Amino acid sequence: MAAFVVKDLCAGCGACAEVCNYHAITVTAKLATVDPALCRDCEECIFICPNGAITAA
Repeated sequence: MAAFVVKDLCAGCGACAEVCNYHAITVTAKLATVDPALCRDCEECIFICPNGAITAA
């Protein structure tokens, strides 16, 4: 399953988007969004997020 962003925890820092090799994450209006069609479940975004805002859905 694709990664999931917990909106209340996301600060919109963009660290997850920078680490995503599949370009599955975009950050707009200080909120990260994961495109499940592009996500390959590598979980790099989960490990890099300083707020723990991304989980495996």
